[in-house]
Amino acid sequence: MHLTYPTILLLGAALIILNLIASRFAARLGAPTLLATLAIGLSFGNGGMYDFYYNNPSLTLHISELALCVIIFTGGFESNWTAFKPILWRGISLATLGVLLTMIAIGALAHFLLGWPWLQSLLLGAVVSGTDAAAVFSILENSKLKLNKGVREILELESGANDPMAFFLTLTLSALMVHDSTETSALFLAGDFIWSMLVGLGTGTLAGKFILVLVRRIPLKRGQFPIVLLSWVVILYSVNHLLHGSAFLAVYVAGIILGNSPWVQRDINVHFFESLSWLMETALFLILGLQVKIYSLPEVMWEGLLMAFLLIFVARPAGVFASLAFFKNLSWRTQSFFAWVGLRGATPIVFALIPVVDKVPGAMKILNIAFIIVVVSILVQGTTVAAAAKAMGVGNVERKKRPAA
Repeated sequence: MHLTYPTILLLGAALIILNLIASRFAARLGAPTLLATLAIGLSFGNGGMYDFYYNNPSLTLHISELALCVIIFTGGFESNWTAFKPILWRGISLATLGVLLTMIAIGALAHFLLGWPWLQSLLLGAVVSGTDAAAVFSILENSKLKLNKGVREILELESGANDPMAFFLTLTLSALMVHDSTETSALFLAGDFIWSMLVGLGTGTLAGKFILVLVRRIPLKRGQFPIVLLSWVVILYSVNHLLHGSAFLAVYVAGIILGNSPWVQRDINVHFFESLSWLMETALFLILGLQVKIYSLPEVMWEGLLMAFLLIFVARPAGVFASLAFFKNLSWRTQSFFAWVGLRGATPIVFALIPVVDKVPGAMKILNIAFIIVVVSILVQGTTVAAAAKAMGVGNVERKKRPAA
């Protein structure tokens, strides 16, 4: 099917509306709405007789990164820094050491069970090592789950802060495979990681402080505030790409600073970014579904299901328990809940596009396996979050109060 400009606009708007309707039905059936969005995207773009063919990994990656930046900024903007302070190091440990250990565990399992080369195995581990902010925020909100003090904050901090680590690991391993740079020293990689994090932290802090001064001293109109903030998200994304910094960390830090400081019209921006975040999340899952070809999934189905099972029941728990071993006041029940709620959403598919764009050998297999892992994670973990919280004694579902007779 040949797509003209009006046809593209029509299809894009129709897919968003279709997603709204499908999401409502999915919610009533108890299925995660994110899965409905992925299914709609997967149904199109395969090049059938009455379908169009979509295969633009580079464009998809750039759009997805920008969408993730908006979602992560919104997560930081809506966060409560006061509540984060007591659990800061636990969340950081999960977001860094937990991601690294999960990658190593999945890499080792893929190497020994699937017979993959070490670099390819670790690349798969890096792609699926982080939890997804959009998935975690969406599942927690839709399930009406009220978690114990500190538990929700750790999950939110981890999911918002672990993308920089997973992104860096994916980018590095992808580059190593392309250039066959197996002799690159660990010291060089450590320096590269520190530089990336420092640039992201520094630019995010400076931008947050500067925007705060800007919105407090310059009399902007009511509708201009959100546009200024959105522009700065794009600026931070661009600057960090130029400086090889972590754009995800930068927007998250800027969001935390702006969301936890008093200034005029702050609440208006909260509502704006809630809506924008939903739109970005929808667009993200739709375009990722379009990029993945449904006819190529059966070829790696058993490998994808095996890796999904091992990630959920072996690698994620190992990463969680090991990274939280330093904190003695966390019960095994709470840690078990963290291990179970390691939701994989859009980010593994986005990160899997990096080796595809870089033309890494075996990249399409990694992309398809990552997609299967995401679907299994949303189906298995996403539908059992409330039950797991109740079983582990860390929360309960909020019930609506019946009106008085």
